[in-house]
Amino acid sequence: MSVGKTLLSDGDELSLRSVSSLTAENLPQMVNRLLGEYFAAHRGMMPPAGLYGRVLREVEKPLIEQTLLITSGNQIKAAAILGLNRNTLRKKINELGIEVKK
Repeated sequence: MSVGKTLLSDGDELSLRSVSSLTAENLPQMVNRLLGEYFAAHRGMMPPAGLYGRVLREVEKPLIEQTLLITSGNQIKAAAILGLNRNTLRKKINELGIEVKK
């Protein structure tokens, strides 16, 4: 694997160039597209009540898991990336049942 590339779980390489299209400034567009797909899947019907809380619960755990993954389990770095206090992050890790691998 060459410098500036990351090996993905399926064996493919992801170059830093291709990552630039997935940066934070595109996050709102990605979320908007996924939410559009979610609503479209309901085929004109309304989703069940409580969508706001459901979306936040569904996003929080993988967000923390992925942040811990890229920081190799370093909770101080993960907390900084997430903009959380380290103790708040630890509380969320416990509440969400996230396994921290170092």
